[in-house]
Amino acid sequence: MKRRVRRGAAAVLVAIPLVVALCGPWLASSAPSTSQPPFGPSTWSPFGTDRLGRDVLAAALEGGRPLVVTTVVTVLVAYLVGAIAGLAAAATTRHWVEDLVMRPLDVVLCLPSLLVVLVVALRTDGSRVAIAVAVGATLVPPIARFVRMAARGVVQSPAMETLRLQGVGATRRYAGHARRRLARPVAADVGVRLVAALYVLASANFLGIGFDTTSTDWAVSVAANKDGLFVAPWSVALPAGLVVSLVLGVNLLLDEQLSMRRRLRSTPDPAAVPS
Repeated sequence: MKRRVRRGAAAVLVAIPLVVALCGPWLASSAPSTSQPPFGPSTWSPFGTDRLGRDVLAAALEGGRPLVVTTVVTVLVAYLVGAIAGLAAAATTRHWVEDLVMRPLDVVLCLPSLLVVLVVALRTDGSRVAIAVAVGATLVPPIARFVRMAARGVVQSPAMETLRLQGVGATRRYAGHARRRLARPVAADVGVRLVAALYVLASANFLGIGFDTTSTDWAVSVAANKDGLFVAPWSVALPAGLVVSLVLGVNLLLDEQLSMRRRLRSTPDPAAVPS
């Protein structure tokens, strides 16, 4: 029962910012387009206005999509590249091939993510695409290392060794077994990378090296309106709360996934037992 409550709470925490990010621009279309007094009451919502006189709720509804979409696309592309590299390193039996794949990634792993993003942003005048590519590049090395370690015990297991001596049916069977064994740790790790990418992108936007300072992006709004925190607290609390809700919800779902993995680890997999 407690696990159901935790999963439900985590789902709600994730769903709220996602719904706001996806449906927010459509809902905000009815907000007044004229500027109102900064850090004052609003005629459209009870949350007041921000430093530019925009309705705080309308700005929050419009500012989630760039951050969420950029984060999701960045992580998916980075995981595709990192997973291919990690699987290649795990499957090979030649050490020089593994070194050829992993050692350049280890060099990138030593670089601070935010520093890389800062340098790229300054060199590209804050290009959103360039910043997303920089964040993805910093995610590839840890993803590759994780996939390599997770896959090595599967692709080089005794079960996989036996498929070389068996037919096509056994190959399909053990391939399905490998997918099931890798699905849980990979799913858990995707949650970690989503949080990491969201953290770096939000930090970059907060520092003003991502989007322009007039953007309605949640992180930019927190940084831009911080001077009016005590006058118009919702101008900071609402976008910050949406970011916190998304990060906290993803972490809670990740914890549930890991606990489920621990419970299922003790359960024998029928596919792993030769018939």
